[in-house]
Amino acid sequence: MNDTSPEMEQKHREMLLQHSGAERLKMGCSMFATARALVVASVLEKEPFASPARVRERLFLRFYGHEFGAEERERIAAWLSRDEPECHGSARKVAVSWDDLEMALTANAEEWTCYLDARSGEVQMVPVGRMDDDDASLSEEELDAGLEAGHLIHVEPLGSRIEYGWMEEFAGTVGDARLHDRLEIALDGRGAFRRFKNVLHDAPDERERWFAFRDDRLRAAAREWLAGHGIEPTTAPPARRRGPDQADAT
Repeated sequence: MNDTSPEMEQKHREMLLQHSGAERLKMGCSMFATARALVVASVLEKEPFASPARVRERLFLRFYGHEFGAEERERIAAWLSRDEPECHGSARKVAVSWDDLEMALTANAEEWTCYLDARSGEVQMVPVGRMDDDDASLSEEELDAGLEAGHLIHVEPLGSRIEYGWMEEFAGTVGDARLHDRLEIALDGRGAFRRFKNVLHDAPDERERWFAFRDDRLRAAAREWLAGHGIEPTTAPPARRRGPDQADAT
């Protein structure tokens, strides 16, 4: 089903063609990453403690299952999930601090290096290029020892490209044509994050919906990160915060 008018399709095509080939490639990669995160979120919503092998199997079936016959599809799915017993055996149960982990996933990599402590479930944030030895963060010796022992796990931030993809995806869900167009314009070029925030400031209902939308994507990314590192959280994610006190990452 396609309910987009030919005029809007043409306008969208013209906007895409204004970008360079490299930029369109990056946009495509971002869209795929967003789609993958959505599928992972869907899997983990139904199976909160699904192993990485189980997630891989479900991703294959969702994205590529239709390209194979039933017998071959079942054989590939079985192969992808065959490591599941091993993953279960090596999975670490951790009382994850979800707020800490989500903060680490959205941290500025130029300012902070973040590590999940698998013993406490908390995140250690180490300033990049720290100037002295008086800060309260881990010392170099403690970092090396923790990484070697496996207690500390480096948390690589998602990066602005992923969050930009979330904004693009959200803009596509806005039903108000005028607001949708304003968001599309805001997302074009440098300064997109700030312009996107400013546009939503004038639409409080959509701004709240954006907070919820971003929360869902970030929570899915955190679940995927944990699954990918063989961690089974023993703590439930906290209830979502709403309203003006919620941090606005845009």
